[in-house]
Amino acid sequence: MRVSKAFIILSISGLLAILSSTMSKSPTLPLFAKHLGISKGELGFIAAASTVTGIIVNVTAGTLSDIYGRMRLLVASGFFFASSPFLYLLVTDAWQLALIRAYHGIATATFTPVAMALVADMYKSRRGEMMGLFSSATMIGRLLAPSIAGLIISLASFNEAYIACGLFGVASFIALFNIPTFDFEKKYDRALTRKVSKAIFSSELIAASSIMAVTYFAMQSLETFLPLYMEDREIEPWLIGITFTIQLLIITILKPYAGKLSDRVGRIKTITAGLIISSAGIIGISFSSNYATLMLSIAVFSVGVAFSTASTPPLISELVSEEERGVAIGAMETIKDIGQASGPIITGIILTYMKFEIALAIITALLIAVIPIIYVKIKASNKVLN
Repeated sequence: MRVSKAFIILSISGLLAILSSTMSKSPTLPLFAKHLGISKGELGFIAAASTVTGIIVNVTAGTLSDIYGRMRLLVASGFFFASSPFLYLLVTDAWQLALIRAYHGIATATFTPVAMALVADMYKSRRGEMMGLFSSATMIGRLLAPSIAGLIISLASFNEAYIACGLFGVASFIALFNIPTFDFEKKYDRALTRKVSKAIFSSELIAASSIMAVTYFAMQSLETFLPLYMEDREIEPWLIGITFTIQLLIITILKPYAGKLSDRVGRIKTITAGLIISSAGIIGISFSSNYATLMLSIAVFSVGVAFSTASTPPLISELVSEEERGVAIGAMETIKDIGQASGPIITGIILTYMKFEIALAIITALLIAVIPIIYVKIKASNKVLN
């Protein structure tokens, strides 16, 4: 398999960029917030800040890259990756932390859609294969980040952890300048607004996208508040970091197999199984009495996430015509981000007045509630509904 130099450098930059950004939040953010005396309610809004930024920036960055070129936007994202981590060293209160999280969110929200578009520009005949390979490269950074951050916090302090984030971000930024430039056709679709409106207001697409929204609602809530729950049980930060690394590893390994399963038995059946398994995992967390059972429950949750998130994008693509697939998947990402952003906010509010177990029960109810909505709202072919 022939891989271009530009692709290799872009993948290395992506790995370092996602490693840096993920280290800054998992498990660092909730532990750092607790160190500063920030309440759980405030933490929910802080954790959501970067995702809220992404809801706006994702589409904007992609459109600007069509007009002004991919590399300009990638270099801009690299600047945010390189500068954001060092700003955490100046934080003393909740509002400062929220502003920096919003600023940091611009980095990933700009880099991800533009980098994927650049890979698509590079490979016209092997586009799906190479976009998948690039995604896997960035996932390596996401997998390594929690363990590295947790280890640094255990051995040193939060300052050293954020300095390490900054160094990885700077390395990613430098790598971008070594990507060979090339020409590609720039297009600006003036019918984009109409297509986006059609996709967003389609009841079938909203129903299908709600699968991703509630799944990421659950994932982001756990990522934000589970470290505090584990710390209260006197679990060491490095073990907390390993926990989330294992979670991502399970999802990464199982996703291709879950997608293949949905090709054979149908999207809806695989998604339903995923939502049920995820719910079982969250229930298990509520009743876990030690680290081993907690880790097992998180593993079960991760299996369910892999099933539902691997099957939903192809389902979305089958609900629309070929020329609307890009807009439909973009709308799905926006709705997903809304769920991801609202998870910590709503869960933080719940935890202000109730126990963690109650919050987990509510999250479980949301996952289960989506199942009948899928069957009622999605009116597609027998192949899709199998």
